[in-house]
Amino acid sequence: MNRLKALKIIVFIFTFLLIFGTISLVGILFNRAQNSDKAISSANLGLSAEVKIKQITADNGLLYLLVSAPDKADEIIVFNPAKAKIVSNITLN
Repeated sequence: MNRLKALKIIVFIFTFLLIFGTISLVGILFNRAQNSDKAISSANLGLSAEVKIKQITADNGLLYLLVSAPDKADEIIVFNPAKAKIVSNITLN
């Protein structure tokens, strides 16, 4: 009789651990899915006030900004919104 009681206790413990682990895993995956959809709300490009953005184009997850300043040649700024960083500056002659 003692063996049967011990076996029932072991089965109960393993069942509890299995259910608790499954619920925890689903909760962790749900939280990661919620946090991965965050978008950048603002980014500072470090441009002066007289710089004008003429055109914005998106391609392969990057933003291409055509900017012009009164005293400089036009530039294309390649911006990665996922990392909130400028990838490169291209000066147009």
